[in-house]
Amino acid sequence: MSSDHSSTSAPAALATLQSTLSSGAIAHLPQWQHFVPADVEAGIHQLVADCTATFTELEAGLSADSIPSWQSLMDPLETIENELGAVIGPVNHLTSVKYSDELQAAYDAVRPAVIDLSNTMSQSQSVYAGMKRLAQSDEGASLSIAKARILQESIRGMERSGVHLEGEPRERFQAIKAELAELGNDFQTNLVKEEKEARVLVASKAELDGVPAAVIAMARKQAEDDGMTGDDAQGPWSFVVNAVGYMGVIQHGKHRGIRERFYRAFRARGQSAEFDNRGVLVKILQLRQELAGLVGFANYSQLSIDSKMAPSLDAVWAMLDELERAARPAAENELAELKAFMLEEGAEGADDPQPWDVAFWAERMQEAKYAYDAEALRDYFQLPKVLDGLFGLVTKLYGVEIVESRDSSVPMWDESVQFFEVHKNGATIAGFYVDPYSRPGEKRGGAWMNTVVGKSRLMAIGDAQASLPVALFVMNARPPAEGRPGLMSMDEVRTLFHEFGHATQHMFTQVEEGGASGMNLVEWDSVELASQFNEYWMEHKPFLKNLSAHVDTNEPLDNATLDRILASKNFMVGNGTLRQLLFAKVDLRLHEQFGLPGVSVDEAASPFDIEQALARETVITPMLADESQLPAFGHLFAGGYAAGYYSYKWAEVLAADAFAAFREVGLDNDAAVREVAQRFAETVLGLGGSQPAAEVYRLFRGRDASVDALLADQGLLTSAA
Repeated sequence: MSSDHSSTSAPAALATLQSTLSSGAIAHLPQWQHFVPADVEAGIHQLVADCTATFTELEAGLSADSIPSWQSLMDPLETIENELGAVIGPVNHLTSVKYSDELQAAYDAVRPAVIDLSNTMSQSQSVYAGMKRLAQSDEGASLSIAKARILQESIRGMERSGVHLEGEPRERFQAIKAELAELGNDFQTNLVKEEKEARVLVASKAELDGVPAAVIAMARKQAEDDGMTGDDAQGPWSFVVNAVGYMGVIQHGKHRGIRERFYRAFRARGQSAEFDNRGVLVKILQLRQELAGLVGFANYSQLSIDSKMAPSLDAVWAMLDELERAARPAAENELAELKAFMLEEGAEGADDPQPWDVAFWAERMQEAKYAYDAEALRDYFQLPKVLDGLFGLVTKLYGVEIVESRDSSVPMWDESVQFFEVHKNGATIAGFYVDPYSRPGEKRGGAWMNTVVGKSRLMAIGDAQASLPVALFVMNARPPAEGRPGLMSMDEVRTLFHEFGHATQHMFTQVEEGGASGMNLVEWDSVELASQFNEYWMEHKPFLKNLSAHVDTNEPLDNATLDRILASKNFMVGNGTLRQLLFAKVDLRLHEQFGLPGVSVDEAASPFDIEQALARETVITPMLADESQLPAFGHLFAGGYAAGYYSYKWAEVLAADAFAAFREVGLDNDAAVREVAQRFAETVLGLGGSQPAAEVYRLFRGRDASVDALLADQGLLTSAA
């Protein structure tokens, strides 16, 4: 993604960044190769200047004695948002998947101007007053459901953004927003840079006993890339400290010492002298609390919940408590069983398991209990075959066809990326990119879905009603070996289904008002509904069998193995639930209590003290005395989950309840399943943010969701009773 190309002027640079593909059925696709550092810096400066001039002109036309129309106020605002997103979105994406110091520096140089414009727009009192007049007008009273919600939530959003602030408080709010953006970027950049440099070096082949061959091969290649001489027999091996290497070693490495080294290295991310995120996250928490206070909230958790589906913080804590009561007895039984198994196997440390023992021996116990090797299962899950199975399911449920694009002009950011089109009744209705494999040093860890193009009538081309939605989803699966397809673990297959679930909500939207199409205005704590719902199909035996085909023989998994896999789906679910609840509780408690104005850092418990106190009361598996997830917890400090990590559990309740609707009609009853799927598509997937999530869910299910379906599915109802 590097280039020597640079434009002679800012307008020319912007024109280069804005050149989007309009060949074929899909338009507005970024020309990723054009996003070179010189043009990014010059072009975004020009873009911000152009959008600022347009916005200033819009403000000037809003006189206090006139009533604006939707067309004169809301459409221009969306157009500005679309123009900004079409350039800034791709830059953000490339810093995550094709990171370079030069691109990051270019974006760092323009980000303050982007934030200033965002603040100016969200705090414009003339725009706010215009929206209020429109809402109270005859046109406002007759708006469509989608437009009415966009207008209502725009007004509320501006209120949360401090539109009423004047003078010094207003300036302080804007300064905090700018500083938080910088700190969030610093947090993420530290993790990306650290991954480029952090290594676990292994010199003895004996220490790698049990580690998957593919992971060892990656470490050997990394050693060569790092300039170390040697060979496959003698090493050395240089492991990147990321999730791919970590899971390979911590779950399968027989050598206890290498497991400990890797555990300590992985848990130390974000804490090295050069890339230390601890001070960054403390400052982020303090600024968030100050920000919340400026707009009238007692703490940042209160500010966050104001825009969520959950009715109150009390309701969230009640849900977490209910799930914890159900999970704890199961977790205690699981840990007792694990210790007994370690004792039977003569495991070192069986009387006092350490953090680096749990995942390894849990994996061995799962193999013994259910008689399958999770690593060996990779041979049965080839990425192309899994994609075919996933696409076949989507065809069955929603009546669409998914085909890989043969249009050679579709731009890509990496040679491993694929682009697909979604067809219905012979017409293209959407598209999506898939970026499946880990690329250490240039691609951040984890998995995510993002919007490339939103559905909007304002971006329609020709005689189309609206622009076609385009999504991208990113994974960090183990790269394929030479001459082989990508082979996936069950967890990676589940991740693929999860991210594609997000994509369906974006691509199948029926809303043509851009402000509420796809996932726009969908409350954060219901955003994971579609993704977690999609995972449930992996638990349907005929479907899971259809996904499998051995890489050498093409034979599917046998029924006995499938039965054992499905029987193991709730293996260690009690402890897994407690771990997720810990993350949710730490997040909420930090944003309720830490960094409140008037309380000095010296007087208050540190974020790490709060985290460790909650860990002692929540999880029962061993942890290091000073262990902290926070310095590498990108969801909270560089993502959108601040005071909202509970959303995973909130949406998990929704997803289990939603899938129960399919189970109730019989998963093998194709006609009935299609009927329920049609209702799901028309409501949860189709309505986007045009109505509150609670109302959308009631339209699908006929009632609110309860935790019972989730607890039953996870075998925790007995524990709860």
